[in-house]
Formats: sequence, structure tokens, C-alpha cells
Amino acid sequence: MTKAYIVTEGPLHIEILRALIPPELLQDVTFVDGEDKYNADPLARTLLSERQIPIVLVVNADTNDEIAIESYQRDLEFLSHTATVRTPYKIVQAIPTIETIFLQDRTWLEECIGRPLSALEWQLGQKQPRDLLAQYPEGVQSFIEHTLAKLTDQRLNKLRQHPLVQAISSFLATQVHSSNSALAS
Repeated sequence: MTKAYIVTEGPLHIEILRALIPPELLQDVTFVDGEDKYNADPLARTLLSERQIPIVLVVNADTNDEIAIESYQRDLEFLSHTATVRTPYKIVQAIPTIETIFLQDRTWLEECIGRPLSALEWQLGQKQPRDLLAQYPEGVQSFIEHTLAKLTDQRLNKLRQHPLVQAISSFLATQVHSSNSALAS
């Protein structure tokens, strides 16, 4: 039985989140592929109004501009508020994109990519993580699949500390699994 939905921009987002969110929090959670940013939002609102169960919408901000991020967040929250009737929902923007999760540790990223990064590449990668990861020989999707498949427990725990993963995990722990106190803490 589905107790919550996580609506994303696409299958790569689902793959990343499924790997990084603790499995116990994903019990009874259904991922929904919104296909892109502009379809994910209305899909989440439709699910929210029709199913009336908790929803997490995860979209890329596609910018580092704080004013643009805040404005988009307000717009999303306003639209979602009209669709909900006391149903918990959470809107999480990946800033600038979900691939930022992999840019927490430069040395580790260089190991994953297979070469050192210049200071300029690292700096530009913070603004366009997808472009940086595209330097992996087989591309972004291959990088993510390969990296997720090789995660150690230590690295997995580090990636789970990313604010995006923390926000989703916290929402699921409190809104979906709150009766299980071990998960909520």
C-alpha cells in the first residue's frame, strides 16, 4: 500500500534517491517519474488532490540564483497549497541540479571521474554539476550508475548527509513513518 509519493523529474533522479534514501524510509513509498520539471509539478498536485497522501516533489532549481530559487519555491508552494486539504507535502529543489549530491568531496569525485580536476573545472562544476559529470568517459548517466553501484557504507553515509537527501528523509520519517520512533530519530 502506498503511503507517500516521491515525484521527480525523471528516472535518473529516482535512481539516485532510491540509492541514497535509507531503505526503511522507502517502505510503502512510490516513486513517480514526472518526465521533466514542468510535468512533475502538475503531476504532484494531481496526486496530492486525488490521493490525499503525503507527496514529496523533487525538482532541479537549474540555477544558483537565490532570488530565482526562492521565487520558484513560492510559486510551487502556492500552487500546491491550493491542491491540498491538510495533506502533508514537501517541495525540494536540487540546487542547481540533483547531481550536486556527488560534488561534496573533490578528491572522491576525482577518483570517480578518473582524473584530477583543475580549480576552474571544480568551480564551474559547482554551478553546472551535470556538465562536470559529463566528463566521465561514458557520460552522466553512466557515471551515476557506476558510482552508485560502487558505494561503500562510509561514502553512502556521507552522501546521505546532503541537505536534499536529509530533507526528503526527514519528511518521510515524520510524515509517513512517524509511528515508528526508531525511523523518526
